[in-house]
Amino acid sequence: MFGRQGIIRNITLLSSSSILSRILIIFFLLCTIAISGCSRTSYYYQAAKGQLSLLNKRVPVKQLVQNPGTPEDLRQRLLLADRMRQFALKQLQLENNSGFTSYADIGRPYVTWNVVAAPAYSLTPETWCFPIAGCVSYKGYFKKSDAEKFEKKLLSEGKDTLLYGVSAYSTLGWFADPLLNTFINYQENDLAALIFHELAHQVVYVKDDSDFNEAFATAVETILLEKWLNLQGNQSVIHARALQQKKQNRITELVLQYREHLRAAYSGSSPEKDKPRIFSELKQKYQELKQQGKGTRYYDWWFSRPLDNADLLTISTYYQLVPDFLKLYENSDSDLSEFINKIRDLARIERDKRRRLLTSQV
Repeated sequence: MFGRQGIIRNITLLSSSSILSRILIIFFLLCTIAISGCSRTSYYYQAAKGQLSLLNKRVPVKQLVQNPGTPEDLRQRLLLADRMRQFALKQLQLENNSGFTSYADIGRPYVTWNVVAAPAYSLTPETWCFPIAGCVSYKGYFKKSDAEKFEKKLLSEGKDTLLYGVSAYSTLGWFADPLLNTFINYQENDLAALIFHELAHQVVYVKDDSDFNEAFATAVETILLEKWLNLQGNQSVIHARALQQKKQNRITELVLQYREHLRAAYSGSSPEKDKPRIFSELKQKYQELKQQGKGTRYYDWWFSRPLDNADLLTISTYYQLVPDFLKLYENSDSDLSEFINKIRDLARIERDKRRRLLTSQV
Protein backbone atom coordinates (compact mmCIF):
# COMPACT_ATOMS: atom_id res chain seq x y z
CA MET A 1 0.00 0.00 0.00
CA PHE A 2 1.42 3.38 -0.91
CA GLY A 3 1.39 6.26 1.58
CA ARG A 4 -1.07 9.12 1.60
CA GLN A 5 -0.13 10.92 4.79
CA GLY A 6 3.61 11.60 4.31
CA ILE A 7 4.33 15.25 3.49
CA ILE A 8 7.79 16.49 4.52
CA ARG A 9 10.42 14.70 2.46
CA ASN A 10 13.69 13.13 3.64
CA ILE A 11 13.32 14.08 7.31
CA THR A 12 13.86 11.32 9.86
CA LEU A 13 11.77 11.92 12.98
CA LEU A 14 12.27 9.70 16.01
CA SER A 15 10.47 9.92 19.32
CA SER A 16 12.93 12.49 20.69
CA SER A 17 11.96 15.04 18.04
CA SER A 18 8.28 15.43 18.91
CA ILE A 19 8.44 19.24 18.96
CA LEU A 20 9.78 19.35 15.41
CA SER A 21 7.16 16.77 14.44
CA ARG A 22 4.37 18.99 15.71
CA ILE A 23 5.73 22.00 13.86
CA LEU A 24 5.82 20.04 10.62
CA ILE A 25 2.32 18.66 11.15
CA ILE A 26 0.95 22.14 11.84
CA PHE A 27 2.62 23.31 8.64
CA PHE A 28 0.97 20.41 6.82
CA LEU A 29 -2.45 21.28 8.21
CA LEU A 30 -2.14 24.91 7.19
CA CYS A 31 -1.16 23.87 3.68
CA THR A 32 -4.04 21.44 3.31
CA ILE A 33 -6.55 23.97 4.60
CA ALA A 34 -5.32 26.41 1.98
CA ILE A 35 -5.45 23.79 -0.75
CA SER A 36 -8.65 21.96 0.12
CA GLY A 37 -10.85 24.25 2.16
CA CYS A 38 -12.42 23.49 5.51
CA SER A 39 -14.56 20.55 4.33
CA ARG A 40 -11.58 18.20 4.31
CA THR A 41 -9.70 19.43 7.34
CA SER A 42 -11.19 16.82 9.71
CA TYR A 43 -9.87 14.02 7.53
CA TYR A 44 -6.43 15.60 7.21
CA TYR A 45 -6.38 16.28 10.93
CA GLN A 46 -6.91 12.61 11.81
CA ALA A 47 -4.28 11.65 9.23
CA ALA A 48 -1.75 14.10 10.61
CA LYS A 49 -2.52 13.13 14.20
CA GLY A 50 -2.19 9.44 13.40
CA GLN A 51 1.05 9.93 11.51
CA LEU A 52 2.49 12.02 14.35
CA SER A 53 1.56 9.36 16.91
CA LEU A 54 3.30 6.71 14.84
CA LEU A 55 6.42 8.84 14.39
CA ASN A 56 6.71 9.52 18.09
CA LYS A 57 6.60 5.81 18.95
CA ARG A 58 9.63 4.94 16.81
CA VAL A 59 12.79 3.56 18.37
CA PRO A 60 15.92 2.87 16.27
CA VAL A 61 16.35 -0.82 15.46
CA LYS A 62 20.05 -0.66 16.44
CA GLN A 63 19.10 0.65 19.86
CA LEU A 64 16.57 -2.12 20.42
CA VAL A 65 18.96 -4.82 19.22
CA GLN A 66 21.68 -3.62 21.60
CA ASN A 67 19.32 -3.19 24.55
CA PRO A 68 19.57 -6.24 26.89
CA GLY A 69 15.96 -5.61 27.91
CA THR A 70 14.61 -6.29 24.42
CA PRO A 71 12.84 -9.70 24.27
CA GLU A 72 14.98 -12.17 22.36
CA ASP A 73 12.23 -13.12 19.91
CA LEU A 74 11.73 -9.46 18.97
CA ARG A 75 15.51 -8.94 18.66
CA GLN A 76 15.75 -11.85 16.21
CA ARG A 77 12.80 -10.60 14.15
CA LEU A 78 14.34 -7.13 13.94
CA LEU A 79 17.66 -8.60 12.81
CA LEU A 80 15.87 -10.71 10.19
CA ALA A 81 13.89 -7.72 8.94
CA ASP A 82 17.08 -5.68 8.71
CA ARG A 83 18.73 -8.36 6.56
CA MET A 84 15.70 -8.29 4.27
CA ARG A 85 15.84 -4.52 4.15
CA GLN A 86 19.54 -4.46 3.27
CA PHE A 87 18.94 -7.04 0.54
CA ALA A 88 16.08 -5.01 -0.97
CA LEU A 89 17.94 -1.69 -0.79
CA LYS A 90 20.82 -3.15 -2.77
CA GLN A 91 18.53 -4.76 -5.34
CA LEU A 92 16.44 -1.59 -5.77
CA GLN A 93 19.40 0.81 -5.59
CA LEU A 94 17.97 2.61 -2.56
CA GLU A 95 21.21 2.62 -0.59
CA ASN A 96 20.53 5.87 1.26
CA ASN A 97 16.97 4.95 2.20
CA SER A 98 16.14 5.15 5.92
CA GLY A 99 12.92 3.16 5.80
CA PHE A 100 12.50 0.33 8.30
CA THR A 101 15.47 1.44 10.41
CA SER A 102 13.21 1.96 13.41
CA TYR A 103 10.48 -0.02 15.16
CA ALA A 104 7.19 1.06 16.69
CA ASP A 105 4.70 -0.86 18.78
CA ILE A 106 1.44 1.00 18.18
CA GLY A 107 -0.62 -1.22 20.44
CA ARG A 108 -3.19 -2.34 17.87
CA PRO A 109 -3.40 -5.05 15.18
CA TYR A 110 -3.53 -2.68 12.19
CA VAL A 111 -1.89 0.64 11.49
CA THR A 112 -4.79 1.98 9.38
CA TRP A 113 -8.16 0.87 8.05
CA ASN A 114 -8.99 1.37 4.37
CA VAL A 115 -12.35 1.89 2.75
CA VAL A 116 -12.95 0.93 -0.88
CA ALA A 117 -16.21 1.73 -2.67
CA ALA A 118 -17.94 1.41 -6.02
CA PRO A 119 -21.46 2.00 -7.36
CA ALA A 120 -23.81 -0.97 -6.98
CA TYR A 121 -23.76 -1.73 -10.72
CA SER A 122 -20.35 -0.51 -11.79
CA LEU A 123 -16.76 -1.65 -11.44
CA THR A 124 -15.38 1.87 -11.59
CA PRO A 125 -13.96 2.62 -8.13
CA GLU A 126 -14.68 5.71 -6.13
CA THR A 127 -11.51 7.80 -5.85
CA TRP A 128 -10.30 10.41 -3.42
CA CYS A 129 -7.66 13.00 -4.21
CA PHE A 130 -4.94 14.32 -1.92
CA PRO A 131 -1.93 16.62 -2.10
CA ILE A 132 1.24 14.79 -3.19
CA ALA A 133 -0.32 11.30 -3.57
CA GLY A 134 -2.90 12.35 -6.16
CA CYS A 135 -6.15 10.41 -6.63
CA VAL A 136 -6.35 6.93 -5.16
CA SER A 137 -9.00 4.23 -5.06
CA TYR A 138 -9.15 3.81 -1.29
CA LYS A 139 -9.31 6.07 1.74
CA GLY A 140 -7.36 5.32 4.91
CA TYR A 141 -8.10 6.09 8.54
CA PHE A 142 -6.00 5.64 11.66
CA LYS A 143 -9.07 4.77 13.74
CA LYS A 144 -11.38 1.93 12.80
CA SER A 145 -14.38 3.86 14.12
CA ASP A 146 -13.65 6.71 11.68
CA ALA A 147 -13.42 4.23 8.80
CA GLU A 148 -16.69 2.61 9.88
CA LYS A 149 -18.39 5.99 10.00
CA PHE A 150 -17.21 6.81 6.49
CA GLU A 151 -18.25 3.38 5.21
CA LYS A 152 -21.71 3.85 6.72
CA LYS A 153 -22.07 7.10 4.79
CA LEU A 154 -21.14 5.40 1.54
CA LEU A 155 -23.57 2.56 2.22
CA SER A 156 -26.36 5.09 2.77
CA GLU A 157 -25.60 6.35 -0.74
CA GLY A 158 -26.14 2.87 -2.17
CA LYS A 159 -22.46 2.09 -2.73
CA ASP A 160 -20.79 -1.30 -2.49
CA THR A 161 -18.04 -1.03 0.13
CA LEU A 162 -15.16 -2.90 1.70
CA LEU A 163 -13.43 -1.98 4.97
CA TYR A 164 -10.20 -3.79 5.82
CA GLY A 165 -7.27 -3.44 8.18
CA VAL A 166 -3.83 -2.51 6.83
CA SER A 167 -0.66 -3.83 8.43
CA ALA A 168 1.74 -1.40 6.71
CA TYR A 169 1.84 1.51 4.31
CA SER A 170 4.53 3.55 2.60
CA THR A 171 4.92 7.31 2.87
CA LEU A 172 6.97 7.19 -0.35
CA GLY A 173 10.14 8.31 1.41
CA TRP A 174 8.65 11.47 2.91
CA PHE A 175 9.12 9.90 6.34
CA ALA A 176 11.37 7.05 7.48
CA ASP A 177 8.68 4.38 7.79
CA PRO A 178 9.18 2.07 10.79
CA LEU A 179 8.82 -1.63 11.22
CA LEU A 180 5.61 -2.22 13.16
CA ASN A 181 4.22 -4.71 15.63
CA THR A 182 1.39 -5.21 13.12
CA PHE A 183 3.62 -7.29 10.83
CA ILE A 184 6.97 -7.97 12.53
CA ASN A 185 5.84 -11.51 13.50
CA TYR A 186 4.63 -12.48 10.03
CA GLN A 187 5.97 -15.74 8.65
CA GLU A 188 9.37 -15.17 7.06
CA ASN A 189 8.16 -15.21 3.45
CA ASP A 190 5.30 -12.86 4.22
CA LEU A 191 7.54 -10.48 6.15
CA ALA A 192 10.01 -10.34 3.27
CA ALA A 193 7.21 -9.80 0.74
CA LEU A 194 5.78 -6.91 2.75
CA ILE A 195 9.15 -5.16 3.14
CA PHE A 196 9.94 -5.59 -0.56
CA HIS A 197 6.48 -4.33 -1.56
CA GLU A 198 6.57 -1.19 0.56
CA LEU A 199 10.12 -0.27 -0.48
CA ALA A 200 9.15 -0.72 -4.14
CA HIS A 201 6.70 2.16 -3.77
CA GLN A 202 9.69 4.44 -3.20
CA VAL A 203 11.27 3.40 -6.49
CA VAL A 204 8.38 4.32 -8.80
CA TYR A 205 5.12 6.04 -7.94
CA VAL A 206 2.64 7.53 -10.42
CA LYS A 207 0.00 9.96 -9.24
CA ASP A 208 -3.61 9.04 -10.01
CA ASP A 209 -2.91 5.41 -10.98
CA SER A 210 -3.47 3.02 -8.07
CA ASP A 211 -3.62 -0.05 -10.31
CA PHE A 212 -0.21 0.70 -11.82
CA ASN A 213 1.43 1.49 -8.47
CA GLU A 214 0.14 -1.51 -6.57
CA ALA A 215 0.71 -4.01 -9.37
CA PHE A 216 4.26 -2.72 -9.85
CA ALA A 217 5.00 -3.13 -6.13
CA THR A 218 3.42 -6.60 -6.16
CA ALA A 219 5.56 -7.59 -9.17
CA VAL A 220 8.72 -6.32 -7.45
CA GLU A 221 7.69 -8.20 -4.31
CA THR A 222 7.39 -11.39 -6.38
CA ILE A 223 10.74 -10.88 -8.11
CA LEU A 224 12.67 -10.04 -4.95
CA LEU A 225 11.07 -12.79 -2.91
CA GLU A 226 12.22 -15.37 -5.45
CA LYS A 227 15.74 -13.91 -5.31
CA TRP A 228 15.67 -13.86 -1.50
CA LEU A 229 14.54 -17.48 -1.24
CA ASN A 230 17.17 -18.61 -3.71
CA LEU A 231 19.78 -16.79 -1.64
CA GLN A 232 18.64 -18.68 1.48
CA GLY A 233 18.95 -21.93 -0.47
CA ASN A 234 16.09 -23.81 1.23
CA GLN A 235 14.69 -25.87 -1.64
CA SER A 236 11.66 -27.14 0.28
CA VAL A 237 10.60 -23.57 1.07
CA ILE A 238 11.18 -22.53 -2.55
CA HIS A 239 9.07 -25.45 -3.77
CA ALA A 240 6.25 -24.74 -1.30
CA ARG A 241 6.24 -21.08 -2.28
CA ALA A 242 6.01 -21.96 -5.98
CA LEU A 243 3.01 -24.23 -5.35
CA GLN A 244 1.31 -21.56 -3.25
CA GLN A 245 1.92 -18.94 -5.93
CA LYS A 246 0.47 -21.23 -8.59
CA LYS A 247 -2.70 -21.69 -6.54
CA GLN A 248 -3.02 -17.97 -5.88
CA ASN A 249 -2.54 -17.10 -9.53
CA ARG A 250 -5.25 -19.55 -10.59
CA ILE A 251 -7.76 -18.14 -8.11
CA THR A 252 -6.90 -14.56 -9.01
CA GLU A 253 -7.48 -15.38 -12.68
CA LEU A 254 -10.87 -16.80 -11.73
CA VAL A 255 -11.85 -13.67 -9.82
CA LEU A 256 -10.75 -11.40 -12.66
CA GLN A 257 -12.65 -13.56 -15.15
CA TYR A 258 -15.86 -13.15 -13.19
CA ARG A 259 -15.21 -9.46 -12.80
CA GLU A 260 -15.46 -9.26 -16.59
CA HIS A 261 -18.71 -11.24 -16.48
CA LEU A 262 -20.06 -8.63 -14.08
CA ARG A 263 -18.83 -5.78 -16.23
CA ALA A 264 -20.81 -7.18 -19.16
CA ALA A 265 -23.86 -7.75 -16.98
CA TYR A 266 -23.84 -4.19 -15.70
CA SER A 267 -24.26 -2.91 -19.24
CA GLY A 268 -27.15 -5.32 -19.85
CA SER A 269 -30.88 -5.09 -19.25
CA SER A 270 -31.13 -6.76 -15.81
CA PRO A 271 -28.01 -6.12 -13.73
CA GLU A 272 -29.97 -6.41 -10.47
CA LYS A 273 -30.71 -10.07 -11.32
CA ASP A 274 -27.38 -10.94 -12.91
CA LYS A 275 -25.23 -9.57 -10.08
CA PRO A 276 -26.20 -12.07 -7.34
CA ARG A 277 -26.17 -14.93 -9.85
CA ILE A 278 -22.63 -14.17 -11.01
CA PHE A 279 -21.27 -13.77 -7.49
CA SER A 280 -22.92 -17.07 -6.54
CA GLU A 281 -21.30 -18.80 -9.52
CA LEU A 282 -17.92 -17.36 -8.58
CA LYS A 283 -18.21 -18.75 -5.06
CA GLN A 284 -19.22 -22.15 -6.42
CA LYS A 285 -16.23 -22.21 -8.76
CA TYR A 286 -13.93 -21.51 -5.83
CA GLN A 287 -15.49 -24.30 -3.79
CA GLU A 288 -14.73 -26.67 -6.68
CA LEU A 289 -11.09 -25.57 -6.66
CA LYS A 290 -10.94 -25.94 -2.89
CA GLN A 291 -12.30 -29.50 -3.06
CA GLN A 292 -9.47 -30.27 -5.50
CA GLY A 293 -6.92 -29.00 -2.98
CA LYS A 294 -6.36 -25.81 -4.98
CA GLY A 295 -7.66 -23.30 -2.47
CA THR A 296 -5.64 -21.09 -0.12
CA ARG A 297 -6.17 -19.97 3.44
CA TYR A 298 -6.49 -16.34 2.38
CA TYR A 299 -9.07 -17.08 -0.29
CA ASP A 300 -10.95 -19.41 2.07
CA TRP A 301 -11.49 -16.35 4.22
CA TRP A 302 -12.13 -14.04 1.25
CA PHE A 303 -14.87 -16.25 -0.20
CA SER A 304 -16.46 -16.91 3.20
CA ARG A 305 -17.83 -13.34 3.28
CA PRO A 306 -20.59 -11.64 1.30
CA LEU A 307 -18.88 -10.30 -1.83
CA ASP A 308 -19.59 -7.16 -3.81
CA ASN A 309 -17.94 -4.89 -6.37
CA ALA A 310 -15.54 -3.37 -3.83
CA ASP A 311 -14.05 -6.79 -3.08
CA LEU A 312 -13.29 -7.33 -6.77
CA LEU A 313 -11.66 -3.91 -7.01
CA THR A 314 -9.06 -4.77 -4.37
CA ILE A 315 -8.05 -7.90 -6.28
CA SER A 316 -7.84 -6.11 -9.63
CA THR A 317 -5.90 -3.17 -8.17
CA TYR A 318 -3.16 -5.37 -6.77
CA TYR A 319 -3.03 -8.21 -9.30
CA GLN A 320 -4.55 -7.48 -12.71
CA LEU A 321 -1.42 -5.89 -14.18
CA VAL A 322 1.11 -8.08 -12.38
CA PRO A 323 1.52 -10.57 -15.30
CA ASP A 324 2.26 -7.62 -17.60
CA PHE A 325 4.92 -6.28 -15.23
CA LEU A 326 6.49 -9.71 -14.92
CA LYS A 327 6.46 -10.09 -18.69
CA LEU A 328 8.27 -6.77 -19.00
CA TYR A 329 10.80 -8.03 -16.46
CA GLU A 330 11.39 -11.13 -18.60
CA ASN A 331 11.70 -8.93 -21.69
CA SER A 332 14.36 -7.00 -19.80
CA ASP A 333 16.47 -10.18 -19.62
CA SER A 334 15.40 -10.47 -15.97
CA ASP A 335 17.64 -7.50 -15.22
CA LEU A 336 16.00 -5.60 -12.38
CA SER A 337 17.77 -2.31 -13.11
CA GLU A 338 16.76 -2.37 -16.76
CA PHE A 339 13.20 -3.32 -15.76
CA ILE A 340 12.94 -0.40 -13.33
CA ASN A 341 14.28 2.02 -15.92
CA LYS A 342 11.57 0.87 -18.33
CA ILE A 343 8.94 1.35 -15.66
CA ARG A 344 10.21 4.86 -15.00
CA ASP A 345 9.88 5.59 -18.71
CA LEU A 346 6.29 4.33 -18.64
CA ALA A 347 5.56 6.43 -15.57
CA ARG A 348 6.37 9.60 -17.50
CA ILE A 349 3.74 9.17 -20.19
CA GLU A 350 -0.01 9.62 -20.28
CA ARG A 351 -2.06 6.99 -18.42
CA ASP A 352 -3.95 5.38 -21.33
CA LYS A 353 -0.83 5.14 -23.47
CA ARG A 354 1.11 3.77 -20.49
CA ARG A 355 -1.50 1.05 -20.02
CA ARG A 356 -1.52 0.14 -23.72
CA LEU A 357 2.26 -0.17 -23.84
CA LEU A 358 2.37 -2.27 -20.68
CA THR A 359 -0.36 -4.69 -21.72
CA SER A 360 0.56 -5.07 -25.41
CA GLN A 361 3.90 -6.86 -24.94
CA VAL A 362 4.61 -9.95 -27.02
